[in-house]
Amino acid sequence: MSKSRITIVLLTFAFLASNAWWAYRVLDAGVTQTYMRAEYDTKSELLHQTLSVLQAVARPSASRNEVITAARIPNDPVGPFEKEGFVWVGQLGLQFNEQGRFVKAVAGPSGAER
Repeated sequence: MSKSRITIVLLTFAFLASNAWWAYRVLDAGVTQTYMRAEYDTKSELLHQTLSVLQAVARPSASRNEVITAARIPNDPVGPFEKEGFVWVGQLGLQFNEQGRFVKAVAGPSGAER
């Protein structure tokens, strides 16, 4: 094999390896951006719910239904549900005492274990 043929083969290999590396980096950046956007949307939803709940619980006479209604998300396909002592509305878990008064709120579906 001549020197020029070896050089061409090595340069072709380097070119393909470089393109594969760049393709991986672009794909990885796209996946990272997708996860970051999902996290941003979740935190934004949670912030909106929390601010709505704060307005409701600022009144001492706020009932359980008023707090849950304040936390509701428009067009949410899954309504509020109870699990492990919390009423889950979207990403926000609300806990009430026996009299139906608000006790605390936790974030995320795994927040009840904290």
